[in-house]
This record gives sequence, structure tokens and C-alpha cells, in this order.
Amino acid sequence: MISVIIPHYNQPEMLDRCLASLAGQAAGGHAVEVIVADNGSATPPEAVVARHPGVRLVVETEQGPGPARNAGIRASQGEILAFIDADMEASPGWLAAIAARLADPAAQVLGGDVQILHRDPARPTALEAYESEFSFRMEHYIRSQGFTGTGNLAMRRPVYDAVGPFAGMGVAEDRDWGHRATAQGFHIDWVPGMLAFHP
Repeated sequence: MISVIIPHYNQPEMLDRCLASLAGQAAGGHAVEVIVADNGSATPPEAVVARHPGVRLVVETEQGPGPARNAGIRASQGEILAFIDADMEASPGWLAAIAARLADPAAQVLGGDVQILHRDPARPTALEAYESEFSFRMEHYIRSQGFTGTGNLAMRRPVYDAVGPFAGMGVAEDRDWGHRATAQGFHIDWVPGMLAFHP
């Protein structure tokens, strides 16, 4: 089973789009569970979650996306853990790319590509054009800096158990967790087909 874990805080419309992007995705024969880990939103996203059959909601009161991810993991059952942020949308082949790469027993941790979601691809805004060029350099982070963004990440559960939980506020939890993983000898694979979009 693949457990998809989505930390959420005060972004109900984006969460709705994120969940819609995951609906019905093929996962290489794996069962899929989706868990939203709410981090104390002003309005808990029960209504959003209810629009997506099978999605579960858990609540984490300790602030930060790292603790929310940890809460989602505690509630999950999958042998594969996949993470996407609530303000992102998965490409149609996101889960299939994760399943395909982890079919290799040597693969342990995966980092995917993040691209800017252009609301009108024919007319990108100045900010979209800038962010497309300079943000979300995941391949560079993986190959040169030993970590990847936790907003588009997958791993085997035993890796998480070995490395330990994501850090809380005041720490760059993606860099911190990635460096702890690589220090223990876990290799992070760059998987460009594991594509997610960020507005």
C-alpha cells in the first residue's frame, strides 16, 4: 500500500484541488490511502475531505508541516510513504512514477520534480516566469546538497523508522531530514516523472 500524506493549514481550496489531482490515479498495483493531516486550521477541512471518498483526516496540534507529516505517518498503514503539500497538484502519473521506481528493491528515498502551475500557460505572469526559472531546484538539491523538498517526497517506511521524524518549527525540515537520511547511507533518487505542480 502507498500512504499519501498531505499536511494542511488554512488552504481549503488548494487542498480540494490537491485531492482532486490524486483521485483515481493508478499506483502500479498498489492500494492507496490518502491522509490529510490538519495543523490547526481556523476552519478544519472536514467538508473538503468529505468531498473525496476514502480520504481520512487527522489533526496535529503541534505547529509545523513536519509534525503534521509525522501525525499522518502514525495514522497510516502503507509500506510506502508519499508526501505532497496541500498547495500542490500531482501530475496524472505521480503515483505510478513512485510505484515504478520503488519496484526496484535498491530504491529507498525518492525526490520528484516541482514545476510552477501556470493558470494560463500561454500568458505566464512575471512572478510565474521568475519562479519557473529560480524556484524548486529539486534535482540540484538532490545531486549537490543531499536533500529534497518534503512537498514531493516518497520513501519506504523502514527508512522513516530508521531516520526518525520530521522536525518542527524553526528548522528547515526538508534539509534536516534529508541530511539525516544521507548521513545514514540512504540515497535519494531523482525521479523527474514524479511531477507535482505548485502555484
